[in-house]
Amino acid sequence: MNDIPLKYKFLLIYLLCVLLPILTINIFFYQRNSDDIRIREEENLRKSIERASGELIGMLEESVALSRSLAGDDSLYVALDREYASPLDYYDEYNDLLRDRLTRYMSPNIVEVSIFTDNASIQSGTNYQVFHRDSNNLPWLGQLNQSNGNIVVVAYNETGGLYPGKRISIVSKMNNYTAYSKYAKYLKIDLNIEKMESILNRELDSLQLRLVDGQNQVVAASAGTEAPLIAQNTRVSSTFSESGYSMERAIGDYRYVKGWKLVGIADTRRIDDLLDDARSSIIWLAIISTMVPTLLIFIILHSYHYRVKKLSRHMEKVRNERFDLIDIKEGGDEIGGLIRTFNVMISKITTLINDVYKLEIRQKSLELERVRTELSMLQSQVNPHFLFNTLNALLVVCTKNGYSDVTEIVKNLSLLMRQLLSRVDDLVPLREELELTTMYLQIEKFRFGHLFNYTFDIDPQVLSLRIPRMSIQPLVENACKHGLQARKDDRTILVTARLNERDLVVSVVDNGVGMERSKLQQLMENVRSDSGMNGHIGIRNVYRRLELFYNGVVRFQLNSDPDKGTEAGFHIPLTKLKADEWKKEA
Repeated sequence: MNDIPLKYKFLLIYLLCVLLPILTINIFFYQRNSDDIRIREEENLRKSIERASGELIGMLEESVALSRSLAGDDSLYVALDREYASPLDYYDEYNDLLRDRLTRYMSPNIVEVSIFTDNASIQSGTNYQVFHRDSNNLPWLGQLNQSNGNIVVVAYNETGGLYPGKRISIVSKMNNYTAYSKYAKYLKIDLNIEKMESILNRELDSLQLRLVDGQNQVVAASAGTEAPLIAQNTRVSSTFSESGYSMERAIGDYRYVKGWKLVGIADTRRIDDLLDDARSSIIWLAIISTMVPTLLIFIILHSYHYRVKKLSRHMEKVRNERFDLIDIKEGGDEIGGLIRTFNVMISKITTLINDVYKLEIRQKSLELERVRTELSMLQSQVNPHFLFNTLNALLVVCTKNGYSDVTEIVKNLSLLMRQLLSRVDDLVPLREELELTTMYLQIEKFRFGHLFNYTFDIDPQVLSLRIPRMSIQPLVENACKHGLQARKDDRTILVTARLNERDLVVSVVDNGVGMERSKLQQLMENVRSDSGMNGHIGIRNVYRRLELFYNGVVRFQLNSDPDKGTEAGFHIPLTKLKADEWKKEA
């Protein structure tokens, strides 16, 4: 015993002499009372549910018997399968045979008997209705087809007819006579829901009842019951809830009521109030019986209290990221050792935070400088080959044809170079980027003459959106240089920009020589890794600039088919465009 710390000795005394006896006695009496209540309530539930389920099963069996009787009436099949030349012929048959054939079976348990058929020569009305096979207005028909049987009990909401509302019906297929199966025929018997609810309300003084269908939805309930309250695949039997004990019982063993059950919940709030009063008395007795030993233990442990409280407060400061040392007389016991260890830990944490914080600031500064440098480098990497190609074209044409006035092409070239060299904006409206691209395409048009054409397909809504400079022109230049250069005639380029639900989509499509799949995959890998570009530096610049501006959320695409052409473009999320435009205006 001398090797056990003092706090464990007092804790052992407190547990064995105070808490354990009190808890054992209270739990014993509380468990006995709870068991008695549970047994009584479950027995009441069982009797009530058996009475209610017996009456409900009687209603269902009466309706099922009627359904089978009508399904065996061959005269109905003959009348319903016949094609009538005119409505008058049908009404003659109706008056002779069909008028009172179904209404005679009405009873307190049955409110309506109807037959549905797709025989279009029959006139819809009273108990006979015409439906179309493709119609979605008969929810009970879908449940019948899903059941893979000839008869089933269904619950649904009726939206049409004179009396819309919820229904519980026995529906069955009339297919007993194969000789009269030209048209589909279905029998629907609507049960009296008010009668069902009155059966459930008979037990309302002791419990609330809910009738649950095969989809685990409450279709009928006692007065004042909210639905649905039973979650799917939940085992309800012998379960305690906030309002009492609950139990369930299946509605028969027949296939047509598979999954239907009756769930009852007993209201035990009055008994719970009595248990709460008894529990309060036991708690007060427990408090009084524990005061004396607790006071004694408090006096003995008083020397621990101040230091433990001080340590607890400083631990709370650590949770709020305040790292203060404990400045008290520590002592030589376990608490004193804990305080000393705490002070050493706080000193090391403070030193570590200072070092890590300084290192993080340095790393962020370096990363920011690297990104700025890379953006500046990419901004300045404008491929000048098109300028030299254009100048060569001007020289050849002027020499061959003796042209003396190349004012328009020189003007476009001058404007294009001025745009490239003078603008420093990171983001520009898409309209300006298209104007820059148009200047370049006009130069290429002058170069290739009638062998080259270009087209713009631009959604007017995108013209004011801001995108990084030089995002489209390098793609057009790449198409002219690598796609159309090797083509002899009918060179075309299509530039599109449109909006979908989530993105701005920009693409450049040419009808050039294209490339094989393996070469395309290698090019995409080189674009991402910045290696072996083989003259495709323009594509690399566009890809990298979009990645840096939008933190990698832009989707860059490159598709190509040999001898058919190449498509290059990108998708920018609209949310990212709006954010960039807002920052630009701010």
